[in-house]
Amino acid sequence: MRLTKQTSYALRILIHCAVSGEKHVKAAEIAAEHGITEFNVAKIVPILVRGGFIATSRGRTGGLKLARAPEEIGIGDVIRATEATHVEAECVGGTTLPCGIKRAAPINRMLGEALEAFIEVLDKHTLADLIGSRPREATLPGAGSSRRARVASAASH
Repeated sequence: MRLTKQTSYALRILIHCAVSGEKHVKAAEIAAEHGITEFNVAKIVPILVRGGFIATSRGRTGGLKLARAPEEIGIGDVIRATEATHVEAECVGGTTLPCGIKRAAPINRMLGEALEAFIEVLDKHTLADLIGSRPREATLPGAGSSRRARVASAASH
């Protein structure tokens, strides 16, 4: 299974906010640090706000920060917020007619079970697990592009 860029970006945003602690961070800062367009950051932030993962504030000192502690943000919950959590294969049999039993087809039940098992494993992990697995020097100021590469790597695992 391949997760979408949206999920990868969401995890990068969350990791960035978590590493920043209580400090508000600007969307432009996240975009520049992680090679994400500001448009994509702006598109994903409302999803993360609706999910209760980040909080935003306006003004000169405003920006983004985690709404909860990293230990309280489940990776499975992030996946549910950013990915389609329903899998549905087309009907098989070579017909062009609409398939009225698509959801009940055996392959779709199997795919549904597999997706549930996949997310169940992710439910065992939190944002804190992702941050804890990062190399310590990556949190130092000025880590620059090497930091970006490590964060991107952590977000893709």
